[in-house]
Amino acid sequence: LDNPRESRFVMQKSLLVREFSSAFADLGTFLPLVLGLTIVGGVNPVGVLYGFGLFAIATGAIYRKPIPVQPMKAVAAMGIAGLVSPDVLLATGILLGVTLVFLSHTDLISWAKGFFPKTVLHGMRIALAVSLVVTIFDHADFAPLPLLVLLSALIAIQFSPAKSLSCLVILLLGWFWLGESDFWNGLVFQYAFPEYNFPDLSSLSAALTTTYFPQLALTLTNALILTAVIAQDYFPDRLQELTEKRFARTSGLANLLLAPFGAIPMCHGAGGLSAYYGLGSRTGWSVIIFGMVCLIIAFMFGSQAVVVLRMVPNEVVITLVLYAAWVLADPLRLVKVSPSCLIIIGLMIPLTLFGGLFLALLSGLILERRRSEWFKQERARV
Repeated sequence: LDNPRESRFVMQKSLLVREFSSAFADLGTFLPLVLGLTIVGGVNPVGVLYGFGLFAIATGAIYRKPIPVQPMKAVAAMGIAGLVSPDVLLATGILLGVTLVFLSHTDLISWAKGFFPKTVLHGMRIALAVSLVVTIFDHADFAPLPLLVLLSALIAIQFSPAKSLSCLVILLLGWFWLGESDFWNGLVFQYAFPEYNFPDLSSLSAALTTTYFPQLALTLTNALILTAVIAQDYFPDRLQELTEKRFARTSGLANLLLAPFGAIPMCHGAGGLSAYYGLGSRTGWSVIIFGMVCLIIAFMFGSQAVVVLRMVPNEVVITLVLYAAWVLADPLRLVKVSPSCLIIIGLMIPLTLFGGLFLALLSGLILERRRSEWFKQERARV
């Protein structure tokens, strides 16, 4: 292509196709938790999808990179388990919104970041990847053979010229093979809008005693600090913009403004970032497209939006989670890690499975500090 204009047009067209394909890369985190909250937890899907749509569009426009929008996992798990009501979820979003906006105007998060050595951060990446895989297998029924075929196809596409379309190819292949062709039957266009509802004092009090502190700890480490570390690793030319303070500000404002309209607590996330990046996204267009799809589904189908979301086969969702977990864990980096650090990382994985990410984080910090002190003592003896 000798014509610069024609060459630029082809590049832009290729970029949009790639971003459209990878827009659905984070369905593995989004679908199980949103479906669980709306079907089991009794949350209205209209407010949830409007919240995700508006937050995603704003995030893509602000950062211009594939910074994800995800449900807050600890809160979502409690809602699915029936431990808290939808009103408490709403109250949690508002409380966390206020907290994150406050933290974004201080240096507390940056100060706390200095306490997380590279060993612990890498351990958190692997622990989070394992947690994603365990969570999806706990919440989704699947057929092993189709899952194996889809996963093999996704891996094979990464080594082909169609790499940039891999996510879209898997979605279409999975739907045509495993999806229900008559899912449209019975759907009615509803043109729905979210309703405003501010929580009462009892809901705010219940949120403080149940969901607020566990979720805040997970948000600070995974959604802010770890996401910032990975984002700066992927996009080193944007170090001043992809920071934990900015992530805190956008997450905080989104929850504070959207929770009263039915949005569940939302945040950015390391797993989602790895999913987008691993499947080809390099700009904010993928997140914007995802947000637009959420708004269209909510607006056109209202309470029946759950039926539309369930059209994606579980095997497709699990395939995307497994691939994102691999990219997030980045196991090839382990060959450069010292044996003593590998022991700490290895211990963080079972601790995550039995006690959660926060326990794994605390244990990793303690073990890494003891390891550093032991090496200092050994060097002093020599």
